[in-house]
Amino acid sequence: MLPPWPHDAMLSSYISALVGTFSFLLIGTAALAKDCVGVVPAGGGHAFWNEVKRGAQQAGQELGIDIYYRGPSDERNPDDQKEILKIILQRHCKALVLAPSAPERAVEVKQFASSGVPTVYIDRDFGNSDAIAFVATDNYRAGMLAGQHMVRMLPKQGKVAVFRMQRGVQSTDDREKGFIATAKAAGLSIVLDTWVGSNIGDARGHMLERLKTIKSPIDGIFTPNESTTEAALATLETLKLAGKIKLIGFDMTAGFITALRNGTLAATVVQRPFQMGYQGVAIAVGATHGKMPAKHSIDSGAFLVTQTTLNAPEYKQDLAPFFKPSP
Repeated sequence: MLPPWPHDAMLSSYISALVGTFSFLLIGTAALAKDCVGVVPAGGGHAFWNEVKRGAQQAGQELGIDIYYRGPSDERNPDDQKEILKIILQRHCKALVLAPSAPERAVEVKQFASSGVPTVYIDRDFGNSDAIAFVATDNYRAGMLAGQHMVRMLPKQGKVAVFRMQRGVQSTDDREKGFIATAKAAGLSIVLDTWVGSNIGDARGHMLERLKTIKSPIDGIFTPNESTTEAALATLETLKLAGKIKLIGFDMTAGFITALRNGTLAATVVQRPFQMGYQGVAIAVGATHGKMPAKHSIDSGAFLVTQTTLNAPEYKQDLAPFFKPSP
């Protein structure tokens, strides 16, 4: 069953037609070897990338396509992606869905294109590549959502820290820019603005160091992705400031559900990684059969969740994978 696509009715119709077409073509061909689509995330282990994988596998199942999913263990090692892409070329996959870890991935994407293998970017796009489409969150707008909520929670002269993830990652860069611009325009002061890294342990160490030395108390913190949000929750707990400083994070995990419920996480902006994986594979497969998307950039959507909206019906499908089952 095709997951809902609230942001782009034209693309929804395109993918529904594609699934129908492939269902017809697959009749009587079950004995033939399946084609392969390579799906390569920027990192591994995070709930976000697990949802990308789940969406990609769902699309593969519906379209009768094998999904070769493999990613580097850490976003700090972009060259690992290069080695994975070599393997995908060797496996003769018909298409590629890629969250590029560095601008240099454009070289491999060009190589894929010259071999007749279309690439769809997801999550981030460094530009100047041969990717046929880009499925991702409107990250600047998502950062604005976080900034608007911080403005609602804090007094006009409130002091805020921004713990950035990693310099040069377009997705988190845009979130940080959107948050900072919105917060400053409303009169909030950004008193701490620093990069802490994508590794949770490293990020926690940097946060502890900076928060211990800051001269004036802060009212709020913004973190732009899953790992920095996890690090901030742990850091505030260590400093006995959990729930006292308003933390707005990004992405969703089962732990974030608990933190929202107990008030240590004031809000988090939730992306739709399942849709990135699903739509990315569907578009890539369509391209191998001459069906190109109507536009290059496709917004996969994002929404802000607080303790009071956690159980809102409109968010149920996106958040269901993160709720722990009752014992």
